[in-house]
Amino acid sequence: MSQPFPIISDQKQPQAWSIVPDSQALTQLAKGIWDCALQTNQRPLVVLSTAGPLIGVRAALEQSRPKDLPNNIAFLPQVISFADWLEAAPGAWKFPKKQSDLERWLSVFANLRKHKTLQAWFKAESEAGAWGLAQAVIDACDSLSEVVIPQLQGELNDLLKTHALDAEVWLKKVELVLDQAIAKAYVGLARNVVDEESAVLLTFWRYLTNLGDPVIRKHLAMAAHMQLAKTIAENQHNNRRPFIWVQTADPKSVDKELIECYLSDYAQFAPVVHVSLCWNSVALWSEALCGLDLEGQIASANPAEQSQVNRNIQANRNDGWRLLVARRFEELAWAATKSIEAHLIAGKKNIALVAQDRLAARRARALLSRLGGALRIRDETGWKLSTTRAAAAFDSWLEVIRSPKEGPSASALLEFLQNPYFDLAHSLNKSPEVCVGLLAQLEDILIASQAKSGWETFLMAIERANKHAASNGGSPNEHLIDLIKFVRHLHVAWQQLSLDCTSAYDVLQKNLVDTGMAGRLEKDAAGKQLLEVLNSFNLSDGIYSKLKMRLPEWLSLLKTVIEEATYEEAGKEAQATLSILPLSSTRLRQFDAVVLVGCDEQQLPAFSEPPLFFSDTLNRYLKSSTIAAQYVQQARDLSQLLASCQSVDFLWQSKSKSGEPLRPSAWIQRLQTQLKDWKAIELKPEVYEGISQPIQMSVGVPDKDLAIPVTVSPSAYKALRDCPYRYYVSSLLGLRKAKEFEEGFDASLAGQTLHALLKTFFQNLKTEEAKSHSPVHEGAEMRRQWMIEHLIKCSEQEFERLISGDARVLGILRDWQKQIPSFIDWQIKRENEGWRYHDAELTVGFTLSLTDQNGVQRDIRISGRADRFDIHQSDSTAAAVIDYKNQKMKRIADRSENLLDDPQLLIYARAASENPSAAHIPGRKVDQAEWVSLKADLDKGEDKAIRAHPVENMPELMTQFSDQITQDLNGLWARKPMQAFAPDSVCQYCEARGICRKGMW
Repeated sequence: MSQPFPIISDQKQPQAWSIVPDSQALTQLAKGIWDCALQTNQRPLVVLSTAGPLIGVRAALEQSRPKDLPNNIAFLPQVISFADWLEAAPGAWKFPKKQSDLERWLSVFANLRKHKTLQAWFKAESEAGAWGLAQAVIDACDSLSEVVIPQLQGELNDLLKTHALDAEVWLKKVELVLDQAIAKAYVGLARNVVDEESAVLLTFWRYLTNLGDPVIRKHLAMAAHMQLAKTIAENQHNNRRPFIWVQTADPKSVDKELIECYLSDYAQFAPVVHVSLCWNSVALWSEALCGLDLEGQIASANPAEQSQVNRNIQANRNDGWRLLVARRFEELAWAATKSIEAHLIAGKKNIALVAQDRLAARRARALLSRLGGALRIRDETGWKLSTTRAAAAFDSWLEVIRSPKEGPSASALLEFLQNPYFDLAHSLNKSPEVCVGLLAQLEDILIASQAKSGWETFLMAIERANKHAASNGGSPNEHLIDLIKFVRHLHVAWQQLSLDCTSAYDVLQKNLVDTGMAGRLEKDAAGKQLLEVLNSFNLSDGIYSKLKMRLPEWLSLLKTVIEEATYEEAGKEAQATLSILPLSSTRLRQFDAVVLVGCDEQQLPAFSEPPLFFSDTLNRYLKSSTIAAQYVQQARDLSQLLASCQSVDFLWQSKSKSGEPLRPSAWIQRLQTQLKDWKAIELKPEVYEGISQPIQMSVGVPDKDLAIPVTVSPSAYKALRDCPYRYYVSSLLGLRKAKEFEEGFDASLAGQTLHALLKTFFQNLKTEEAKSHSPVHEGAEMRRQWMIEHLIKCSEQEFERLISGDARVLGILRDWQKQIPSFIDWQIKRENEGWRYHDAELTVGFTLSLTDQNGVQRDIRISGRADRFDIHQSDSTAAAVIDYKNQKMKRIADRSENLLDDPQLLIYARAASENPSAAHIPGRKVDQAEWVSLKADLDKGEDKAIRAHPVENMPELMTQFSDQITQDLNGLWARKPMQAFAPDSVCQYCEARGICRKGMW
């Protein structure tokens, strides 16, 4: 039962009053505050220890307003949280400048530079870990200050009397007092602490503590309020304003001592009422009733207290309490969603989702988003700004900045360029129409060439693509080059920057403007908050503006600050409100229904991490929060929640991730021993039954309206031969797996470079042979030496840009250079047989005339790009086609066994023979073809290395190939069924396997 509000007296000591934290708690509190106002004829000042119940208290005051109030107390009493009350301290303008979290972390960094002792102790595995450790140091130093600074309260009160002094003089006096207190306290603390971690902490605390710390500003503000109350008491005795302190949660021991001492001092100048919570009729567990003993341990309940708890359970028992258990995570989230929906259907407008299991709560939130604007969702658990789309887009730019001087990975570059806040048209200073499809084209080029990293690698890939487009009737896109150069320019500026806090901030802001991200972020709710966080790095007027650090350190600091920031959703009108909040935020708040998700033995109760550096001995000495204190507080929070809300759903998962069974929280089990009929309801998902049809072998029949390609490449024809259904999916339907960068290093671009450098080398050789006094004419050995030296030189020149973009390519170059002597020996041997290099990298093709099923004649063009053509010196009609393979000879030999299924060389041979002019071999016929390995096995010696594999029985194979391709393409144009029948070796990496479902039929 609630106590009546006390009679205000002139005893000059705090008066105690307690309220019962049940459904009528706020009404009790409001009536008591109005009682105080009427007794004193003054408008009370009400300070809440936590801000959670603030709005509820104000609403209760409005509802409980007495009639016919005097004018001077007609307005609502002032209700304010403790934190806001401190900020509103009189004369706060002359307090030391408040340090931001960023400045405090930088102070740790700066002191590490100054003090070698700290450098030896302070170790972290990464830059991000170092800033996390700095946060822990700051938090620990604040805990130390909370013990020491209250001892200065008397000195601070005396200093505040001299408020007429110059502010700088006053601050110097405060600083002197602080230094003396720290020096004195350091000696005392050091005697009581022996472990190394605590010694590190004490040293940090000695160097870091200054007037801008929150703990010191708190005590200055409390002293300022005290001084104001004293001044009013001395000058306006009849206008002493009552001070009501509402303790909404159990304080730490150090805070309890501070508040009790402060209220006693404040009572000398004004009426003071200390409001606490009475758990006698509300506590549902003994620890909630008895609390802690004098030693800080959980107090044991005597028989009378246990009986009281049992009576409380029976008195507060409500039919609206439900126990719901789900087997799996997804079922748990669905159950939470369905519970909330049921409450909404029942007409409840104010619902709480207590997130003991934050993952399940987030999943439930996502499921509830389908309700649209009818439900307003307020997330009070701290939605990280770093999880928003705006922060992810900004982080993609940080990854580009962080990359080495050679350039970022292609994945990092594309992720940045494709983020929705990057303004491509603004960056290139082009119209939006010009930029349509530009990024998709860039991605296609980089993936096709497997250009995985490095600015030069990207530029080479684009240049090759533009060159290919120009030579095949396409249009080269120079804007791609401009785009890469634009981003490279921004990246290079960071690599050349002499970084300090100010210069880094300035360059970052310029980047956001240059890329157009600043404007787009400003128009986005999360983006706007991100820009505000970035503005906190503007330290141009601070002592850390010129603090130098390495780029990785600064970027890690930036990401850490963003990670700590919370995204605040904009409020909106809705038919109902769902508040997602921790258990602690339910104190003295009213809800129509509550859903607690995660009520298993592992998550309820939930304890905060113990402070870093603090041993048990030091933790007790500092009177900080303990596990026992948290346990008691959560038991009281849950008791208050059950006593104040009629509809409460407890949900938990019966199986852990590892499959182990999970029991409900011990608190729930203890309640069940008293409430025998309170049983858990096992939630089972709805089961739907159906009869499936067995899957048959996949067969595609081209529709009559489906266009048949009139051009076929060697790779497309190979797909048709490998598996007609694969060709149907990829070439006729145009369905392709989204290409991406393969794991590890891919030598595709290196292979293209090898082809290009070989063409350059042989063209140079032809030019050299035209010179009458060239070394190539001075004997076989001189010719061999010249060829080796120039091929090595040509290789280094071609690979230079590629290596500058990706240093891993250097290994490809070195492997190739080992191959060069053997390759030259093969070339000389070939020349001795009468063959000479003629031309390379030529597009050749031939046309097949077919008649489709409607009697219409169709021309199909089969064409591809041949690596090299040779001609015979003694036979004016002979020519040969060569295909370079950057593969071992074993794979080439395997390929030759199925030549008709992969007739690339045969296609080139027929095309060159039918149209010699296109191959630049007029009057000749290709009657020889071979593969040449650029990765010959040199283990047995260069002279024994097998490098070439010729096509045997060329005339016979050409006849078979011609008949085969005519038959295959006739079947294609006849739109015959295209069946899936490839061997496993083909299906293993087939992109169409997810459609044909081989392995299921």
